[in-house]
Amino acid sequence: MARKYAHTPRRGPSSTGPKSSGPKPSGAKPKGERPRPTPQTAPRGKSMPALASLIATLAPKVLRDVLDRGKRLESAIVDAQGADAKKRSTRSDRKLINKSLASLVRWWGWIEPLKLVQVEDQLLLAWLLDSTELPAVPRIWASKTAREYSRLSTGGDAPGWTARAETLKRFVAGRAVTADPWMLFPAWLRDELPLPPGEESAKARRLTFLHAVQAPPSLWVAVRGRPPKEVWDELVEAGHEPWVQRHIDSAARLEGDVDLRPLESFQAGALVAQDLGSQAVAHVCDPDPGERWWDLGDGSSLLTLGLADAMNGKGTIVSTFEHEPARRAAALRLRTSPFRNVAAKAWDGRRPPGKPGTFDGVLVAPPSSGVGSWRRHPEVRWIVKKEQLAELAARQKQLLELAATAVRPGGTLVYTVGTATLRETQGLINEFLQEHPEFRLDPFPHPLEETPTTGMVQLWPQVHDCESRFLARLVRTSKPAAAPAS
Repeated sequence: MARKYAHTPRRGPSSTGPKSSGPKPSGAKPKGERPRPTPQTAPRGKSMPALASLIATLAPKVLRDVLDRGKRLESAIVDAQGADAKKRSTRSDRKLINKSLASLVRWWGWIEPLKLVQVEDQLLLAWLLDSTELPAVPRIWASKTAREYSRLSTGGDAPGWTARAETLKRFVAGRAVTADPWMLFPAWLRDELPLPPGEESAKARRLTFLHAVQAPPSLWVAVRGRPPKEVWDELVEAGHEPWVQRHIDSAARLEGDVDLRPLESFQAGALVAQDLGSQAVAHVCDPDPGERWWDLGDGSSLLTLGLADAMNGKGTIVSTFEHEPARRAAALRLRTSPFRNVAAKAWDGRRPPGKPGTFDGVLVAPPSSGVGSWRRHPEVRWIVKKEQLAELAARQKQLLELAATAVRPGGTLVYTVGTATLRETQGLINEFLQEHPEFRLDPFPHPLEETPTTGMVQLWPQVHDCESRFLARLVRTSKPAAAPAS
């Protein structure tokens, strides 16, 4: 699926020639004299014991806010710490806090039934299930609960559910436990999930999907507005190893914990962090330079940037937002991008941002149950309730029908959601097509494989190393039939 990028290093001056015999700098020390130590600025980060204690203090409140109040994890952490917490912590501190609490939420379905009294025990078990290393902070939790950390084993790289369960069983030291993978997910998922692809039994395929969802996400990046080779060269020279996707040469996976902020391409908006499934959307849209598109998108502006890049910055993209804070955030991101053919506009949600039937293409990416986001945002699985699925599907269909009125005859209508439930994906599109004979499916090449599609495709984390994302491409063949006279 991905291939390691081969970099040709730039030629520079040789370092094997004779050393310079010119005069030494005026500040050079005489031979044999030790250099004086330079003063070191004390790091702003917390000590490891303080950080371990802080996470243990935050965990109960964050869990209550997520599980009982439906609050997003990031907001719950900020609220638990206080508004000025960011000023009092380092980036590495915040990453460890977020990782620890995300692991706790991700594995809560196995942890909660154990009724562990000490929160440090809960945090430690979540870390062991999620990670491959045991650094200082979880070792401190182990000492707080009188556990010998040298006897603990991590299961973050477990190849399957049996190995995952072994980590749980070792931790409870012989107590009877139930390590059913379905306990880690909402009960409604069993009924809503379509059968994943594969040659194994239906049960095995579903368990493989669950195992992939439970793994932390890969870091995918996208190049926008520049030749990809230039950016991949920059990453290699900075010491990173981009693995370029075989079918999308502007997409690459980066290994490990990579800080993109120092890179010039990231600062210029030419390199963005974006899931591979999200990057596939522009390839399914397949817009031509000079066309006019309406992006009724997900509010992140990443899909908009993909469209603009596919159009080489030529033509017009109208990106609409029902909420002003989202519009402002997207406008700021678009201003720092290399594209000037995108307008971020406020929208009332009731009519197209232009004359009906005049857009070459419309991209619809409505809110969804978010199964595709569960790897990156594990709390979402507990926030979305079964009764909300019908409401989400109704809103998705409403937006799709509204978007359809904006498409010209011969134009393209693309629908995408970051989920895998039947009623939000295939079921919704089939229902739409039955009610709108002026549209038909428009088959397209699979964006990540060498296979054709019928005009609909589901991307899977266990197959494509990306979020669960559904895409459908429709073409408008005629004007809608006139309503019968009353």
